[in-house]
Amino acid sequence: MKIPYNCLHTHGSVLFGARGGKIHTFSLPDGAHIATWQHPELDTFMTASSKADPAAEKGACGAEDSIVADEAEQPPAKRQKVTEDDASKNTSDEEKAGSKKVRGKEQRKPKPIPVPDRPVVIQLSTTADGSHLVAVSAHDKAIWVFSHNGSGQLTQLSKRIMPKRPSSVKVSYDAQIIVADKFGDVYAMPLIKSPELYTPPQKPASSSSFIAKKPFSKPAATVLTVHSKGNRAALAAQQRQLENPNKSTSDVRVEGPNFEHTLLLGHVSMLTALLLVEDGQGRRYIITSDRDEHIRVSRFIPQAHVIHGYCLGHREFVGAMTILEGRSNNSLLVSGGGDEDLFVWDWIDGKLLSTTSILTPVKEVAPQTSNIAVSRLVSLEYPAESGAQTHIAAICEGISAIFTWQLFDDKILTRPGVIQLPGKPLDISSSTTSSTAHLVVALHIPEDSDAGATVRSLHIIRLAIDDGRLAVDTITPIGDDALEATEQDAAEADVRTLFYTVEHLRKQPASGAEEGEVEQ
Repeated sequence: MKIPYNCLHTHGSVLFGARGGKIHTFSLPDGAHIATWQHPELDTFMTASSKADPAAEKGACGAEDSIVADEAEQPPAKRQKVTEDDASKNTSDEEKAGSKKVRGKEQRKPKPIPVPDRPVVIQLSTTADGSHLVAVSAHDKAIWVFSHNGSGQLTQLSKRIMPKRPSSVKVSYDAQIIVADKFGDVYAMPLIKSPELYTPPQKPASSSSFIAKKPFSKPAATVLTVHSKGNRAALAAQQRQLENPNKSTSDVRVEGPNFEHTLLLGHVSMLTALLLVEDGQGRRYIITSDRDEHIRVSRFIPQAHVIHGYCLGHREFVGAMTILEGRSNNSLLVSGGGDEDLFVWDWIDGKLLSTTSILTPVKEVAPQTSNIAVSRLVSLEYPAESGAQTHIAAICEGISAIFTWQLFDDKILTRPGVIQLPGKPLDISSSTTSSTAHLVVALHIPEDSDAGATVRSLHIIRLAIDDGRLAVDTITPIGDDALEATEQDAAEADVRTLFYTVEHLRKQPASGAEEGEVEQ
């Protein structure tokens, strides 16, 4: 099967879609393909994968030849003294064995070729004016910055390697990249990388020089007793210190990112989502969520270390958040994750306004479902004749549907709707104009599904209103046979490993715990 689209972003009339190690751009009005950017390591991965294909190895060297080749690589057996009769008797056997060894040597099984990690783009974001696109690739923890001409053409500007894998990225109004990682930290860095070599600031030397330093003694460990890479590095540092006892440890440069970056805030758990918001007074904030059921509201730079408040109420991980569009003060936040409900918050006051069950409509599509994992939430303003209507759309990992609600002034999500899909959604994005609204969805079509390979992985859904609920007007599949032919192949197991990661955030009960008891 072809690797599916896994990450989407829209700006104006342009759709950005990440598909493995490629970023495609499309025209939203008609779905026409515009341009493609490819990760520089994608060709290396494809070449190594084809060379390491077990089927290809088996065709070049059969099972019997593989066994002979393995025997030929073993050390020779100890020669025993034999009589002339024994020698003549075993001549044919020795000739056979010799011919096998020669044949094994000629067709010796090659050593396994290491296959590099598959390049996959997992995050996309644009500046407010759409002049730049920021992308994150997972395997190398890289942040890529592109200039965008406004019509879908991308030009790569820079690549920066983060110390930990980014989990969410946004671009602020003052042209700073705000990135959260799976270690729980949030960093800020300039959108345009400085061409000058960055030198991290050094800590000032301690003024308490009167404290006697303990003399450095010879380390007890040796290269014969230390085996791991980290311990060998520590041992080498100790030996250098022993050779230069007068050299201060502050002179040793700590390795880290060689570009300008600032640590803004941190959680004690894996970060799952990040939002940049502004209240009615023009004050800016950073909203972050984590695996430990927390939603934190922090002030923006330069006071990001100041915690404005929390939105507490989730009992499972928070997997997705969205700010409701069209609201004058943007004070409403909707969140979801591993709980059975969606939560509506006044994030400025940290007040829970309402909850709405998402498990109930999920059971209409998949009756056997007991746990859900909300992977994406989007809000949109539908341009109805009576005025703009605020709607919420959600997708859940592994559930072949989009779930929608309308939000009224009472801050309660009502009029639930279900849009059936021919595959399992991996990402969703929204786009609205003065006359219509669209949802763009990236689908994974499992190999054993009835749809098979005939259904495209990317669809644009033009929306309509049916009895107050969002409904499908038209569906436009994106892509053509020529574009599909250039995409990389992926096994079903690889797709699930790469893109089905939200449910893994759920904490498992401790071993020996009673049924229903949750690990603390």
